[in-house]
Amino acid sequence: MPLLIEAHRYLVEQLAGRINEMVFGADGTIATSEDGGAGRPLTIVTPTIRVIDEHTLSAEGVIPSSTTLSLPVKEVCLQYRNPTDSTDITPIFRYTFDPITKDTTNELKFSVLVEVK
Repeated sequence: MPLLIEAHRYLVEQLAGRINEMVFGADGTIATSEDGGAGRPLTIVTPTIRVIDEHTLSAEGVIPSSTTLSLPVKEVCLQYRNPTDSTDITPIFRYTFDPITKDTTNELKFSVLVEVK
């Protein structure tokens, strides 16, 4: 029996409410559904999360031009970190891409749509 639309929307809203970190990292290994999250974190930003519809949410994070990173950025990971226990982390999404050098001459903005099935 299929899940009702209202239930899908509820699950997407719950997931959107839990995502509180966007981690930019230097690990460029291929992302898979069995991933453990960010491999070599470089910086963490608080993303803006929006519910688009009953199956989709968007996430956007920015590393400002004032930030310089020591290694090229090769991955981004959305995750939940428990505010009362920093060791309690739930990776939600990971994406890898060609290396991007982040220094004070550029700003890095990452936007993604996540489909929840």
